[in-house]
Amino acid sequence: MANKQRPVVEPGIYFDMPEDVYHAAEGLSCSGIKHLTVSKLNYWHRNLNPDREPEEDTGARRFGKATHCYALEPERFARHFAMKLSPEDYPGALVTADDMKAFLEANGLPKSAKKKSDLIERIVASGLPAVIWDLELERHAAEHAGKTFLGKEESKKIAGAGAAMAADPYVTAALSGGMPEVSFFVRDPETGVMLKARMDYVRPRSTVDIKTFSNSRGKPVEKAVFEAIFYEGYLIQCVLYNFVREQARQLLAAGEICTHGDVSEQWLKEFTESEEHGFVLVFIESAPPFDLRMVLMKEAGAVGADLNVYWSSAYMRISDMKNLYAECITKYGDGPWRDHPPPHQLDDTDLPMLMFS
Repeated sequence: MANKQRPVVEPGIYFDMPEDVYHAAEGLSCSGIKHLTVSKLNYWHRNLNPDREPEEDTGARRFGKATHCYALEPERFARHFAMKLSPEDYPGALVTADDMKAFLEANGLPKSAKKKSDLIERIVASGLPAVIWDLELERHAAEHAGKTFLGKEESKKIAGAGAAMAADPYVTAALSGGMPEVSFFVRDPETGVMLKARMDYVRPRSTVDIKTFSNSRGKPVEKAVFEAIFYEGYLIQCVLYNFVREQARQLLAAGEICTHGDVSEQWLKEFTESEEHGFVLVFIESAPPFDLRMVLMKEAGAVGADLNVYWSSAYMRISDMKNLYAECITKYGDGPWRDHPPPHQLDDTDLPMLMFS
């Protein structure tokens, strides 16, 4: 079974790359590092298994993508998302077959039919004014073909989260003077592995990423945010993005890679000249009251100080995964990344310490 073939993208900075093209391209990303951390086979299954069905954008994932688009690219939001229709918005609409039969009977027309479609055809042919729900759904689907449909409550929450960010002076400052949804592709200088990263918002001197979070257990907001940073692997994302961005900046300055898409000369000049750049996480709650926190992440607490532990730990994990990825590409070729480890003798230290408390 041959692995899924992934197109190779030329190293560079892309300002106009569609999201699906980025995800389909060859390269090790932050998500890929997380998959590889679980196991080699998990990475292969999530990224190279030709028989794996693509994941649907449902629930929290869909909400997160829509909130990103609403906040970062409002002009694109209407092109990619649409509201689901609800019968409540069409009072008197003929929704069920019984509704249609009652309508026909009230207007002196035959109401017997084998299929609902027969009833619809009869009502349409009669020329009588009527809102037929099935036809409204078909019209709406055709009008918004290719878009992601959002429920009414979901749409209200997205607008609420967007309004909370728009009202925050720190967020509005962070989301100005930059470029949204920028895709980076660079070769790792140590392993030759293609590294890729799609960054939410890139300013000449900083990178901003928006995260939605829920707090169903009622923890202090700061605790919920800090735990999300740890458990969701945002430390890995921060350090990888910083590394990829800096590699791209140096290569661009040296004329070894190009930019693709529309971007101003002034922005490029400032980006290329900015050797120091920060990373900012914007956390917005996914339900009312839409609490918001911003977290700044840096290599060290001060110039000349030792690296923050979280930064050095993430850097070592990324380094390990780059080497493992390169090893697997060579070792497994075009087959599954599956090993056959020998049985493991369980030891007390293998188990969570909570068991012994």
